[in-house]
Amino acid sequence: MRLTNGASESTQRYMIEGIRYICEHFKDRAPGTHSERKAQKYLKGELEQWADEVEMEDFDLHPAAFMGWIPPAGIIGILSVIFYWLTYRRVVENAALAVISVILVLFALACLVIEFLMYREFVDFLFPKKISRNVMARRKPSGEIKRRIVFCGHTDAANEWTYSLHGGLKSLAPVMGGSIGGLIFITIFDLIWAIYALTTNAYTPYQSKFWLVMGIIQLILIPFFIAILFFINWRVIVDGANDNLTADYISMGVLKEMAENNKRYENTEVCCLLTGSEEAGLRGAVAYAKRHQKELQEIETVVISMDTMREIEQLQIYTQGCTGTQKNSNAVGELLYEAGVNCGIEMKETDVYPGAVDAEGFSRYGIEAVGFCGVNHDPKTYYHTRLDTPDNMSEECINLSLDICLEAAELYDRQGGIESFREEGRKRFKKGYNKK
Repeated sequence: MRLTNGASESTQRYMIEGIRYICEHFKDRAPGTHSERKAQKYLKGELEQWADEVEMEDFDLHPAAFMGWIPPAGIIGILSVIFYWLTYRRVVENAALAVISVILVLFALACLVIEFLMYREFVDFLFPKKISRNVMARRKPSGEIKRRIVFCGHTDAANEWTYSLHGGLKSLAPVMGGSIGGLIFITIFDLIWAIYALTTNAYTPYQSKFWLVMGIIQLILIPFFIAILFFINWRVIVDGANDNLTADYISMGVLKEMAENNKRYENTEVCCLLTGSEEAGLRGAVAYAKRHQKELQEIETVVISMDTMREIEQLQIYTQGCTGTQKNSNAVGELLYEAGVNCGIEMKETDVYPGAVDAEGFSRYGIEAVGFCGVNHDPKTYYHTRLDTPDNMSEECINLSLDICLEAAELYDRQGGIESFREEGRKRFKKGYNKK
């Protein structure tokens, strides 16, 4: 049974109608686009109704880098197979193609690990530079600021994932598994091949069955490398109603509820941060955390970053992200957990998953943050597809998520900060707190 009173009906309507308005009037909000920046400017105007200060900051990025390496990596996989067969069939009788292949596949593998799994910049400078922006709104306390809680969403929308639309996980799993597994296999094999080619005194025909079997396995991988070329539909930018306007409007709803109830905490500043270019690898959150690191650490700051608030049964706490390579805060996770319990839902900690939310951008710079999402890790056909529309939202999930956020702000202020949640957070999540 929910212990909080919950948000008003006017705020609940405002969130749903606001998401629909953005989808209708600010289409194609890909990272670094004019539409994304216009949407942020509009949302800044909305926040000025309830916040004491609203800041809008531009930042540079190379948005195509995060996913733009995928087609070249698929082509590299195909070339590697061709290079091997040219050598195996004695068209080329030296180690040159083996060495070239190793260099290319190691580059592709580095893109996979650094850009896609770790969400770090690696080949960004090779792609066109664009401008995105972040919007930060603050509702100040009545007295001295001693602590700060930030609710975060992102305004940009993703390019469509072809196989998410056509089959969901049944299509995504074989294409991603086959291409990623194939790239790893070819990398290992090409290293063996290069060593063999370089250490053989004279050209030695590849006569053993081993070389033939390896060549056949590589031929089997070619369909996966071809399929990954079409992983992203660069012509379609989704509406992003769930991912992630739901989080934007929930974060805005916190300030709206406080303003309309004339509520201020004595020493806790409550903020709404709408980042840009999350779909380009958390670039907005990273830009904000890097630029404001000193400010965010001088006064205790916690960040609750939301993403795709669609399914109540999938509301989970993300204490780690970037495919398990970045630890988030167990203490903020405990704050969110207790807020959920007070609203009638016991949320679990998510397992390691292949993705990230803006929380990890803050954790990277030593800011205490946690992810809060309502998305199925068995991706449904609305995830990153043209079906992510206002007609495919869950008002119940959005309303409950807002109530949890309001309760989290109340708990955080009432307990005088995050310290009272730290020990219980260690126990509950059992992975240790990574203090930087």
